[in-house]
Amino acid sequence: MVRFTLLLFTLTIVCEVYSHSVWIPEGNFGFEVSRDCYKPLSSETITKAISPNIQNLDRAKMAVHAKESAELRLSSLDCILENIKQSESEMRIGEILTPSLQSGFQLEELFFQSEWRILLSENRPYPLTPSEQSLAKQWLESHKEIKREIFNLTIEYLSEKNPKSKRDRYLDLFTGYYGSLLRERDKFLLSLSIESYTSYTEALKQRKETSE
Repeated sequence: MVRFTLLLFTLTIVCEVYSHSVWIPEGNFGFEVSRDCYKPLSSETITKAISPNIQNLDRAKMAVHAKESAELRLSSLDCILENIKQSESEMRIGEILTPSLQSGFQLEELFFQSEWRILLSENRPYPLTPSEQSLAKQWLESHKEIKREIFNLTIEYLSEKNPKSKRDRYLDLFTGYYGSLLRERDKFLLSLSIESYTSYTEALKQRKETSE
């Protein structure tokens, strides 16, 4: 039963590439609490670009998605803080959970690599050109940097003495980072040729449908 629950939990995360509740893998301290505190996005999983074109980035729509992701992140963190069973220690929750959260962070990046492999695949009707591959590498680097900042901010929030008193500040910061993730992804996707863009987003859509 535990393995079945974990499988469903994992598939949910794989399908919802931009769902940002905190996830701690099985076998790590805090796994059960993070699983119970996990909340999926209410909006549809993003496979295509949000904006119509690179000259007209839809910042308003991105802000809505980013705010929802930030709220999910903070809600799951608040839930973890309320339900984690801490032994007698002067260590903050953030410090205690760092190894577990690091494990989850690494697996999230592995899931992102599945999207990356689809992007670089030569089996699609229109694989990336050399110049598009260069753009893809730039996007990958920006993605990694932003996700690392989100991870660091997560630890910082869990280490606060009274995190809820600073919730608005963290909400703004998380929203900004998630907005940056969406903006950088849109800028990359909309820089591709129509053929490459369509081939890639259709492959993502098929993977999502297969997972469901």
